Amino acid sequence: MRSILYGILLLAACGTPVVDGGSAPYGPGSSTAKTDWPIIDTQDHRDVRSLLAFMTDTSANVRARAALAFASVGDSDAVPALLHALNDPDPTVRANAAFAFGFCGDSTDVHRLVERYSPEENAAVRGRIAEAVGRCGRRAGADLLLRRTLLARADTLGVLRGLFFATTTGSTDTSHVRYALSLITGHDAELDAAALQVCARCAPALLKPFTRKLLDVAMMMPDEGEVEMRLPLLNALGRTGDKDAFIRLQETLMNDPEPRLRAMALKGIGRFEEPRRNELVLNALTDSSGMVRDQAVEEVLKLKELPDGETLWTMAQRHADPRVKIPMYGLVLRTADADTRRTCRMLLKSMLEQGEAGPYLNAALIRARMRDPDGNVAAGLAEPLMKNTSAPVERLAAFESAFDVYPERSTARIELLQQVFMPPYDPGLVAAASERLINEEPGTISVVLKDAMLAPVRNALHPIRDLETRQLLDAVVARRDGMDTPVHASPPFNHPIDSVRLAHITTGTRYRIVTSHGSVVVELEPEAAPGSCVAFDSLVSAGYYNGKFFHRVVPDFVAQGGCPRGDGYGGMPWSLRTEVGLQGFTTGAVGLASAGKDTESCQFFIMLADAPHLDGRYTRFAHVVSGMDVAWKLRVGDGIQQVERIGAVTAP
Repeated sequence: MRSILYGILLLAACGTPVVDGGSAPYGPGSSTAKTDWPIIDTQDHRDVRSLLAFMTDTSANVRARAALAFASVGDSDAVPALLHALNDPDPTVRANAAFAFGFCGDSTDVHRLVERYSPEENAAVRGRIAEAVGRCGRRAGADLLLRRTLLARADTLGVLRGLFFATTTGSTDTSHVRYALSLITGHDAELDAAALQVCARCAPALLKPFTRKLLDVAMMMPDEGEVEMRLPLLNALGRTGDKDAFIRLQETLMNDPEPRLRAMALKGIGRFEEPRRNELVLNALTDSSGMVRDQAVEEVLKLKELPDGETLWTMAQRHADPRVKIPMYGLVLRTADADTRRTCRMLLKSMLEQGEAGPYLNAALIRARMRDPDGNVAAGLAEPLMKNTSAPVERLAAFESAFDVYPERSTARIELLQQVFMPPYDPGLVAAASERLINEEPGTISVVLKDAMLAPVRNALHPIRDLETRQLLDAVVARRDGMDTPVHASPPFNHPIDSVRLAHITTGTRYRIVTSHGSVVVELEPEAAPGSCVAFDSLVSAGYYNGKFFHRVVPDFVAQGGCPRGDGYGGMPWSLRTEVGLQGFTTGAVGLASAGKDTESCQFFIMLADAPHLDGRYTRFAHVVSGMDVAWKLRVGDGIQQVERIGAVTAP
């Protein structure tokens, strides 16, 4: 998890209503909740036959909801019924059927979708058809779309979404980039952002010929232009490798008041080999924003050429932010003279032994100490920390750092991996070790992981809570034995939706997530993700999230928390069904982490930027209504002090 049922809001492409009206709010006695329940329960049980029966109902509302439910189910048996529904007299049914088709069909069905594209009179429905073509047709579907004449805005947005899903980093065809850039006008932020998302998804070699056009787009944008439009633009510029693009990124990093844009510019700068790169990256360590400083630390750790050890020591000593100071000390151990290294080594050891920093800064201290060229330090840290005597995040840091320090195929690395597969078994360490073993040669895997080890490890892993670890282990064994990687299998149905609790979750129900930076208020979307909303509400009511942490924060992506272990490998002994809805993962969306389809449980994430590549792959169950400024301040290790239900918004 290191990382909707269906929407009855009846939205068309990119959030535009297909028909007027919609469903009544959920809540006690709600007729909407009562009439929806048969479809909710059927979708939750993945009962394809019953859902197909709903597709022939006399009510267009029922047909629309049943069609959309297939986006969550994702079963190819629904393809004939969804194709038939593309001729339904109701535009909402057609739009939902097209959307669901993208999750049930494949490249062999693309031509059937394209046949319905031109005859469709509703632009929003055409947009959904175009999106589905991109999802299930990939290159072939995208090429077909490019041959069509596009007029309506909703239609164009749908085609851009289709191109986004069809674009792959391995593509050598520049037509997608050329077409997307041709649609940018500077007058429609949503349309321009969608076009730039297509560009940012392309391989660097594909973008370089279009650097001048991208720079022209940057020039037409006002300084106060929408951040969600400028983020993918900076992302694309950072992939071009062009000197003029580097200058633009440099100007953004040094002058833009928006931290998210500075962080994205810094990320792009890190990809260049320009002379000023190192200076810019090091200077960013003192940025006023923790988000930018965290990105700077990540980029500094990648640098091949660093200042001398004494300079780094001085920088570390003067810095007030421990999240910057500690990694800098680790670099001092690699670059300073013997006396400075000795002093730094003693300081880091003392800080770790005091144990006052908390698990996440302790993990940073472990990683810093592991950079010590004295191999005895790494060995002395890894062995005791992996004996379940510390927090999971600290054990994980010890393992990952030791693995990176030990040479490939060395005895020390082999012994480290073998230790993970011996009692006491830690699911997080087994998962981390499996993720690394999957890249090793079968012979190396055979030395580490012997048949006699497998049964005890499997027996120690919970079939639901540790499903991700079990799947990674299965993949490693398959590679060792020369077999194909096993296909992800959803766990059996094990956590039915509490219909009574669902009936008491009103549309607009809000929750306050209290952090050290302030509060983030989120609002549930029970019409789109009823099962997920019920689970979240029950966990909040039980006080589960109080005292948990945000264990993963990526500045231009997500803030993720709620893991019971704190390292991202934890979950509940039950799992939820993935619920796919029409609303995408835009900034402020709240979703559930998963280890594959139908494996969601307690970990949630807040989107810090638009991420359309998550659409349809994860469950969106809520959105932020206030406190995004707080969410953008979150950093790894920040605590979730409390999550509380604060009621619902009532219509005026």
